[in-house]
Amino acid sequence: MYTAYTAKSTPYTSGVATLTRERVVATALRLADRDGLERASLRRVADELGVTPMALYRHVAGKEDLLDGMADLLYAELDEPAAAGEWWDDLVALARATRRSLLKHPSAVSLFSRPIAGPHGQRLADRLLGALRRAGFYEPEALELHEQLTQMVFGLILPELGWRRSRARDAAFERGLELLHAGLLVRLGSAAAR
Repeated sequence: MYTAYTAKSTPYTSGVATLTRERVVATALRLADRDGLERASLRRVADELGVTPMALYRHVAGKEDLLDGMADLLYAELDEPAAAGEWWDDLVALARATRRSLLKHPSAVSLFSRPIAGPHGQRLADRLLGALRRAGFYEPEALELHEQLTQMVFGLILPELGWRRSRARDAAFERGLELLHAGLLVRLGSAAAR
């Protein structure tokens, strides 16, 4: 509890009462967008929020927990309703949402490569695996494809980071998705022939 004496004693106590995990993580992501991920330290987040770094430890266990929270916040941006229709429509919707998020947060690429630690990330992983299972892939193959497709989508997006959006880049991304679709259909056909 913060007393009137405490509030008068330090400039940091007024901001402490309004801190939440969501606010800490969102501030860190804003710092990463502005200055780069490596600059989104606990000290800088605390400075931005007008509190001491120790005040953040009520909401994040440390830098790794902060990074996990930032990753899950990005996954929350991707958490759109599943596309109606075919399994491929759902995968394309996820790929396009990932692209939009990374173009908005280009310094956050490495956050997507972290092990999934939050509810939004887990929900999206389940959604991707569900789409692959609906397509006809068995569990072990769906798990393998989850990792491969994630890396391939990142591969389609990485050349765009740092550039302005353009129709040519949009078209290149869509052509890349068509190639992924064709590859998955071939792989499904091979699995059915076994």
